[in-house]
Amino acid sequence: MSGSSNSLATRLRQVRLARRADSAPRKAATWDLVKVALLVPGLSILVIVVVLGIVRLLAGDGLSGIMSATAAGWLAVNQVPVTISGVTLGVLPLLPTLLVCAGTARVVAEGSSTARELPDLVGIIGAALGGSLLVTALSLAVVADGAAVSAVGQPDPLAAFGYTLLIQGIAVLVGVAIPSLRPILEEFVVPATERVGLRSGVIAFGVLVVGGAVLVFGGIVMHWGSVSAMIADGNSFDGYLGLTALSILYLPNMVMGAAVVTTGSTVQLGDTVLDAFDVSRGAVPPLPIVSALPETGLGGVGGLLFVVPLAAGLLLGWYCRSSDPIRHLRAVAIGSAVAAALVVAVSWVSGGRLGELGHTGVDVATAGVFTFAWLMLAGALVVGGMWVSNGGVRRVRGADDDLDSWLDDVATHDEPVDEPAGAPAGAPDEFTDAEPAPGYGGGAEDLGGELPDELETAAEFEPADEAEPADVAELADEAELADEHLVEPEPEHRD
Repeated sequence: MSGSSNSLATRLRQVRLARRADSAPRKAATWDLVKVALLVPGLSILVIVVVLGIVRLLAGDGLSGIMSATAAGWLAVNQVPVTISGVTLGVLPLLPTLLVCAGTARVVAEGSSTARELPDLVGIIGAALGGSLLVTALSLAVVADGAAVSAVGQPDPLAAFGYTLLIQGIAVLVGVAIPSLRPILEEFVVPATERVGLRSGVIAFGVLVVGGAVLVFGGIVMHWGSVSAMIADGNSFDGYLGLTALSILYLPNMVMGAAVVTTGSTVQLGDTVLDAFDVSRGAVPPLPIVSALPETGLGGVGGLLFVVPLAAGLLLGWYCRSSDPIRHLRAVAIGSAVAAALVVAVSWVSGGRLGELGHTGVDVATAGVFTFAWLMLAGALVVGGMWVSNGGVRRVRGADDDLDSWLDDVATHDEPVDEPAGAPAGAPDEFTDAEPAPGYGGGAEDLGGELPDELETAAEFEPADEAEPADVAELADEAELADEHLVEPEPEHRD
């Protein structure tokens, strides 16, 4: 009996260890690193070659110089200023950059999900960045080799590597964050307030972008006659196709500019300067999508554009809602700062020098300040409204209470507790009658969106010395296994 029990216990232990080994992340193989390094750059080069080949064949120019053009296309995808026939083009389309960054983030996320140690993760990050930098180096060499017979000029190598590292680095960080953000936040004990503020800032930025897209598409509809007339200037099918394709590629740039205009900042497009109230017309690039710009200033009606950042701020404040006004306001401030930082980063990338027309883009500094001010103002209105609706100050602070302890209070969740059988009706309960501490744990009415999932994992609601769930489960398995196979000693029989 004892031998059979020991054999069963051994087999159960082997099965459990094999199952854990199968579910454990494996170390990235050489082929995985090669895929992370070269998959997205290789596909990007292939797409650029196909598109340029089709355009050249339709124009009747043949395939001569296509390698230099392809190399310049890869540099343009990474927002490296390109010189063509002596004219520097610094305002490059954002759509290809966004697509390549999305592909890089996807590949890196898949590779990071298999990393079980920090060196594995560092290897994946290095492979992704190294592959992009390698393709940039090859592109610089191809452009330099064909500079004598091609219209593409040699860009600054230092700027080329810097832009590539910046654009691809952001994509790699996003890819690493997709599978690793939650463990990182738990490892470094990031409070729930910061988590909620970070997510709400991204949502507010999305609202601003959606508002800018609505304005751009509305302008295209209102000025469709001018847009179609400029497309007709292509004079042939390949001309129509080229102008339409360029307008689509520059669409995110226009959307970002419109989003910034709603905050009150100014946008310069060639010699044209516009804001929410006034337009100073001048020379503009000959693109159909540029015809969506208003011909004259909107005057007082332009004030309606401020509804976009106001709505974004109200949504931000509602998403961060809490019964504690201090925590609520802190989350709103974090979300406003995150959204303003995203606006600054995307606005800077979407602008640049446009040949002889000079600088094109937005005033990055004022765009960031105005975005933060609008979101913070609207979010503070939500904080004040909820504070008033809750009856003002609901907590009486003691003499030994200070602001730091008020900020560090631990929130509690209001969960229904079943009364024990036989308890008299109306009997006081030490859990249900307790006053909940101010914070995010005020119940369903104090939480919005996906906040409960974030708050359940927040470190401020967990004891610092509590064992991890995986460790608890493992200890329980060991204890249960030991209890099941514990053999009682047989009593001795005396003759």
